[in-house]
Order: sequence, then structure tokens, then C-alpha cells
Amino acid sequence: MSITRCKVESVSYYNQDTRRILLTLPEGNSIEHKAGQYLEVVSDGKRYPFSIASAPSLKNKIELHIKPTPDSTDSDKVEALLDVATELDIEYPKGSCFLTEMPSGPLILLAASTGITQMKSIVEHLLYEDSTLGDNKHPIFLYWGVVTEQDLYLRELCESWQDEWQAKDRNFRFIPVVSEPDKSPEWKGRTGLVGDAALKDIKDVSNAKVIVSGGPGMVYATLDMFIARGMPEENMSSDIFSYAPRAGC
Repeated sequence: MSITRCKVESVSYYNQDTRRILLTLPEGNSIEHKAGQYLEVVSDGKRYPFSIASAPSLKNKIELHIKPTPDSTDSDKVEALLDVATELDIEYPKGSCFLTEMPSGPLILLAASTGITQMKSIVEHLLYEDSTLGDNKHPIFLYWGVVTEQDLYLRELCESWQDEWQAKDRNFRFIPVVSEPDKSPEWKGRTGLVGDAALKDIKDVSNAKVIVSGGPGMVYATLDMFIARGMPEENMSSDIFSYAPRAGC
């Protein structure tokens, strides 16, 4: 897999610390990603993985959402790079956790923090391909877990997806979940852990396709909870399973 040099077309902020990076691919580029895949930013011999936020239908451009990680040297290096970069070297597409069509049962998307980027690519791809879905009206659930209400930087967009799907008589639900409500005194919505919230709502997960985006601890805890509720292990997908395998597996 070769390195592709992209122009940094724009850098903007969604909130106090989450950047939206829009990259322009070089002319003649013929490589396309699938909805849910990620890329690696390559700098000084190191690789930094980020989910691709844009759907494949956005031709010749790639959207990234990047938020600094406290006490992370790698994150500090990426932030310093983004402050000055006019071009970025990337290696893509990567990852086997993607979706090309609706599964034959319910689809449950579980995102933690900027893991919402992977889900954005998937949902926007399904919306773009809606005319090909036919009578496939299995429900889609999008759960987004964050620490505080302020972290819901794509909340209005997610709500617009819900409105758009429901206008087409399709069952799409967006459920934001705040884990530390004490830091969000105005928050009136769901609280706790995002996996717990999903299992409180969805009693039967035996035929569900589940995609999870978050840190290793969150992903494996969610896997264990869903298996305990009757989901076959192979029904859950996450990039974590590939690049951060559980010890002993």
C-alpha cells in the first residue's frame, strides 16, 4: 500500500477542540474507501490512525475529525502537525470494519467520542444508497456516548439524519448518551454508558449487526455485554479487534 500526499483544503473547529480536516486527493487518484474504513497519517516514520468521516460518495476528498488526547505524546505531535501542515501524507484505505449494504437484521451503531466519525461515513453512505435498499426497513440505531453534552459536536447533524430517514418511512433512531451528567447541568437526556443504554432499549440482539467505535476497554466491555445477551460474537465488528487484540486471543 503506497503513501498518498493530499492537500489540506481546510481546517475548522466544531467546538473548542475538535477539528474538521478536509483533504483533497491528488488528480488522477483512483483509490476509494468503503464506509467505515480508516486511514493513517504518516509523519516522521510514524503512523497515526483516524476514521474517515466522509462517505465514499464524496469524491476526491476525505474528511477527518481530530480531537486531542490528554497526556498523549502522539496526540501532541499530530496537533503540532495540523497547526502548520498544508499537505498530509496518508496511507488508505485501511480496516475491515465497514458496511457496503444493509444487513439482514437490525443495525446497531455504537460510538464513543470521535468514534462518531466512522458512523457518519456509514450513515451517510446508507442515505446516499437509499434507493437501492428496496424494502429493507430493518431498524438502524445510532448510540453516541460522550463525557459531557458539549462533546456532542455533531448532534444537529445526527438529528437531521433521523428526520431524513423517518421522512422516508424508515426506522432510524439517534440516541446520545452522556456519561458524566454532573458536568452537564442542563442535560435532560440519557446518561451512563453507551452500551448499557443500547441494551436497555433493545431486548433482542440475537440477529443484530453491531459496529462499535471507541477505545479498547469500551469495545471489549461492550462485546462481553452483548454476547451475554445472546448476540453471536461474529455479529460485532470493530477495528479494535484488528489493531488492539485482546490479550490471550
